Amino acid sequence: MKIDLPINILEPELREKRVLMAKKLYQLGPKAASAQRVLSIKEIKQELRRIREYSRSNISSLTAELQATLRQKYPAVKVTAAIDNIEAVKYITSISDGNKTISINNSSMIVQEFKSGLSSNGFTIINSYLDEFDLKKKEVLDYWSLPRMLDKDLMGTFEVARKLQGIGFSGADETRKYMAVLGVNAISAEDGTVFFLQHFSNIYKDLNEARKVILVVGLDKIVKTSQDADFQTKCMGIFGLENIVLGIQPKTKTNPSIAELGLPLDGKEREVHIIILDNGRSSLPGSKFEDLFLCIGCRACNKHCPIQHSFTNVDYIWTPKNYLSQFIAEKSQTIDTCLHCEACRLECPVDIDLPHLMWEAKIDYSEKHGRSFYHKIIGEPELLAKAGTNFAPLANPMMKIKLIRTPMEVITGIDRKTILPVFHFKTFRKWMKNNV
Repeated sequence: MKIDLPINILEPELREKRVLMAKKLYQLGPKAASAQRVLSIKEIKQELRRIREYSRSNISSLTAELQATLRQKYPAVKVTAAIDNIEAVKYITSISDGNKTISINNSSMIVQEFKSGLSSNGFTIINSYLDEFDLKKKEVLDYWSLPRMLDKDLMGTFEVARKLQGIGFSGADETRKYMAVLGVNAISAEDGTVFFLQHFSNIYKDLNEARKVILVVGLDKIVKTSQDADFQTKCMGIFGLENIVLGIQPKTKTNPSIAELGLPLDGKEREVHIIILDNGRSSLPGSKFEDLFLCIGCRACNKHCPIQHSFTNVDYIWTPKNYLSQFIAEKSQTIDTCLHCEACRLECPVDIDLPHLMWEAKIDYSEKHGRSFYHKIIGEPELLAKAGTNFAPLANPMMKIKLIRTPMEVITGIDRKTILPVFHFKTFRKWMKNNV
């Protein structure tokens, strides 16, 4: 049975296609002036902000509209709402029919909110995005090695490359016995059109080969129209393109591909499921963290972040925004590594002030759990300075002893290799008191 849910996959345009478009405009001659004007980066950001603010203000009505649209237009699609990721993982487990192989895309939502729970339930998780790279070593290590792309005309470089008028079963299909759990980049509440951004071909392969396709729609991915969904998905490509280059790395040996597993052909009718996921998103509008709802997941905030190399072993896709989200969800006990350099705020296309939200999250955590011993020590620099000056003859040489600095690092968090200021027994205040 054919499931006629429309799915649009956006990809970067080929260089040859852009050259043909340029020639076409050239041939138009004077008529080229009437061609659609290319939006500036500033205008793109303004339009994106409008779309995101509308979704944030109308999330309840948009969610209800989407559910009604899916029920009326696409009855073959099985739709469920999940209050959190635990409920969503239970649903996926219940429909698996004993199939323990799942292919996922590189969606932050899937990796951060689903991967751990699915693994705990015995599923083998394969990130199909990582199969696209055949590199011996990581080529681009830091942002200063990145090509500067935003100063170029990028709005026209991401277009709908593949339009699927549904997912069905035919003799040409090689449906294999695995499930695909894919995070949707945007979906139209008005007509149910699903949008993905794809830099290679992993999503398209999963949509065509997986026995069961589970599309996960975060509440923050629901927009009003298909035009808005298309625009939002394009913006993910435009503002996230440089970070994609930064994130390309060699494939890990622990991540086999679907092809390498040699899964058998299934030959059964396919299933499409949509999970509309809340997981705390509905509580964001109206809260002090409501701007997090505006995030489109482009990961531009990671591009110039100076601390990203400190988080290579985390079990989620690290960005400053995801780092904060983990802390708010109390899956992490600290966000002290943040330098509050403002780079993420400057790069964000919807102007989310992440450094300010980091401070707000710290305040909330301290009010709920109290200040740690470390924060009490570091938060009283005058007290430390007084102790150091009062014991200056003893403190200065002791700060150079490794046996002292090692436990000090554990207690205070100050790296043992840090060169500390020299304490003076005779302070400026004491000198002023005796000489003025």
